[in-house]
Amino acid sequence: MNHKNFSFARYLAIQAFYQLKQSQLSFDEVLAQFNEWHINNISFDFNNSYDHLKFDVNKKYFNDILIKYENDKIMINSLIDENLIDTWKSDRLPRVLYSIIRVAVTEMALNRKLSFAIIASEYIILTETFFSKKESSFVNALLENIYKKFSK
Repeated sequence: MNHKNFSFARYLAIQAFYQLKQSQLSFDEVLAQFNEWHINNISFDFNNSYDHLKFDVNKKYFNDILIKYENDKIMINSLIDENLIDTWKSDRLPRVLYSIIRVAVTEMALNRKLSFAIIASEYIILTETFFSKKESSFVNALLENIYKKFSK
């Protein structure tokens, strides 16, 4: 099993979560759009897409993450809100950062046997793709607190 195909599934899930928050599209519309187009045509920025490179995306894992969130979004969003410090609320978070956190927490809920080291390393790298070290430290601390609740 190729580790990168899970990383690409996570990356696309973040894009899908962001699109769900930004657009007027329904969950089913976003899911269909990603399954029909984006899984085979990964975009890393606004100018380039990489359909010719044939990235190996774990489509099932991508779908599992999105469907798990759709089914458990109240619990997942509550966990995030409960673990933010008092001065922060989820609606104050940048949307990309909030998407990263929601995907990470959804993955924890989806696969409770996944180690924190894997969660932390994957989502810190993804956070640093878009933000500075300050935000990656914030994400790491938040995810660690939430992970502890899943491992009880």
